[in-house]
Amino acid sequence: MALALILFWGSVEARHSAPPESQTQIKRLTYSGNGAPHQPCLSHEGQKMLYTLEMIENEEPIRSVRIKDLESGTEKELFRDGTQTAPAPYDEIPLILGSKPPLLSGNGNIAVFSLSVAGHINITDHFLAVIPTDGSGFWLTSFPISDFEGKDYKKMDFENGDWERIANYAVDQQGNRIACLVKGHLGPRRFGSASGIILLDMQTKRQKTLIAPRFKEEEWKWDSSPQRPLSGGGWAFCMSADGSTIVFGAQNSNDPNDYDLYLAGWKDHAIQKLTDFKDRWFSLADIDRDGGNIVFFYSGKKHQGIGTYIIKQDGTGLRYLESPSVPRIEFMEYSDDGRFIFYKDVYRIMRLHLITGKESNVVTESESSFLTDMSPLDFPNFPSFWMPRISSFDGSKILIAGAPRGKAAQEIFLCSTASK
Repeated sequence: MALALILFWGSVEARHSAPPESQTQIKRLTYSGNGAPHQPCLSHEGQKMLYTLEMIENEEPIRSVRIKDLESGTEKELFRDGTQTAPAPYDEIPLILGSKPPLLSGNGNIAVFSLSVAGHINITDHFLAVIPTDGSGFWLTSFPISDFEGKDYKKMDFENGDWERIANYAVDQQGNRIACLVKGHLGPRRFGSASGIILLDMQTKRQKTLIAPRFKEEEWKWDSSPQRPLSGGGWAFCMSADGSTIVFGAQNSNDPNDYDLYLAGWKDHAIQKLTDFKDRWFSLADIDRDGGNIVFFYSGKKHQGIGTYIIKQDGTGLRYLESPSVPRIEFMEYSDDGRFIFYKDVYRIMRLHLITGKESNVVTESESSFLTDMSPLDFPNFPSFWMPRISSFDGSKILIAGAPRGKAAQEIFLCSTASK
């Protein structure tokens, strides 16, 4: 009897109240003991998961980045706090995981995450680590400010020639292209409004500044628009899976409230305005594989107000998305094939087919109640305004989280359903 219960709770296949063609299977992925799994990321095929694990060692919290093969169940630790030291000028100081979630390339082969210098309050999320998920290497970089090239930044009263902090990053299907939103600077008035976007080509290890201000006469100035890309915790920033297009929010003019979404091409670096809201409240944005359509969540008062919108790459076809059963769609995830968006209604996890308009329940309260105690299954927790990567390419699999019976902390589950 005990063995039967263990097997029952270890891998659960449940059916929800939606029509038979939308049957759902739920499988528990993590068994962290006294640890706590956070911020998972799923590969396009739904076969690999990257996540962070928080543990207590010698009465101190320790975090690690782990990759798990969801078919075989094998798991590998890619990084642990304190196992690597920072390069100059922070030689021999341990590196610890930053505050931003790790990202997995679509093919599951490359892990990308931020690192902070231990004990330095101003050196948070300063470095970007790139590691093959087979554990075969470790590569680290910071992001030099291009305007400082050839200049004595120390005479300008700057402590360091790098951008201070990585606010967000996106990676393509192959792990060859990484776009980074950076902000701040280690110098005078470093908590000002300076921010920029850097493109990192992993095949050549070269960086290209897409957009950034210039430092003139002891202050940062923008020569043209767009300027000041949104950098508040990952606000409206993403890249298409094929790596061709980057989407970001930025200021249109000197008016501090005049913002819109922009597109940039990876190869030609051409930038074009996507929306005409003239407002800064673009909380989330995501783009399909080839950049054809962009879905975003807007929390302001323009157009139809708060809710989820879809728009084509050329700026046409703006449409407010509505649900047959939910008062407002609070967009959470967008499948890279461009067919599905995921969102929540109280205790239900919902999925809307953008082509057919069909809405279905992925997880319901009645289905998840026997899996958990007090908290039904939900989307995993992420920093505010951070775009998660928790769906498979075709939207048939999505990561969810919940506290199994007898455990206060959440574990990660894989929810599989029909992709029709």
